[in-house]
Amino acid sequence: MQRVSEKLDEINQVEAACKAELTRSAALRQSILKDAFAGKLVPQDPDDEPASELLARIRAERDAATPKKRTRKKATA
Repeated sequence: MQRVSEKLDEINQVEAACKAELTRSAALRQSILKDAFAGKLVPQDPDDEPASELLARIRAERDAATPKKRTRKKATA
């Protein structure tokens, strides 16, 4: 009985450690994502265009490449 009790205690300790590491992992992930979106993960090139300009350019290119849909007027009787 004592051995089983010791093993159960070990299991509980491992389980608590796993839960703590999962919580820590989630916090680290959020921190990494925050830094990634802030541009802090790699050195920034001052010659690069700002993200807002890049996105505007991509939208303009996409709009220019997409054929315009023709709409028909409904005939009235």
